[in-house]
Amino acid sequence: MAHALESIGDRPVWVVDDSATGLAPGALPPEVQVLRSTGEEGFARACNRGLAAVQRAGLPLALLLNDDAAPQGDCIDSLLKALEEHPGAAAVGPVLLDERGQVESAGIRVHRRSARIHQLRGIPDQAQAVDALSGACLLLGSHQRLDERYRFGFEDIELCLRLRHQGRVVVLEPRARCTHQGGASLSRRSREATRHALAGHLLLVRDRPWLRPLALGWAVAQVIRERGPTERLAGLREAWRDSRGF
Repeated sequence: MAHALESIGDRPVWVVDDSATGLAPGALPPEVQVLRSTGEEGFARACNRGLAAVQRAGLPLALLLNDDAAPQGDCIDSLLKALEEHPGAAAVGPVLLDERGQVESAGIRVHRRSARIHQLRGIPDQAQAVDALSGACLLLGSHQRLDERYRFGFEDIELCLRLRHQGRVVVLEPRARCTHQGGASLSRRSREATRHALAGHLLLVRDRPWLRPLALGWAVAQVIRERGPTERLAGLREAWRDSRGF
């Protein structure tokens, strides 16, 4: 979290503490405003707490930022400029880089006929509209809210698709770069993360039930491609069971 806070500069910061036990006293600088949840409420609800606080403060824009993400250089200024240059944009995001400096995401493509979610890796020469962006670093209006039915995964994709359905644009700004460790709060290869990811995907396609088996198939293929561990298959089974209530 220290790198995330350092990268923001002197801008006002709200930290939503959604940890199970709460942050230790004095863990954050005194100027940081801390919003304590009841603990492990989920990413979407935590973000909404922060967005509501920013909106109450009278600020029209908010930057969602994971605690394991750190905007590089003038990333935030580039995002703000991109928002000005694209009046129809409702959200703007940077190119995400992993710890090795490799491209993690340059936008997300959502294949509606196959239910496939594809992370784009090619960096365009100029800002361009994309299907969705990662919530790890996302500039948007403080009045926007994530769907709290999504706990850990696909809430950012759902929001972007909802904005596009409203006739707005979601823009990737290639001049903006942000490093993202990924899996700091919850390992991506854990049983729980796998469960939440598939549950989110199944929720996303709930109005097209014929896509559910395809979403499951993509999740199984990912576990196999990443070589397990095998307990993730149990997470997929749990997600399929959970989705019956959607």
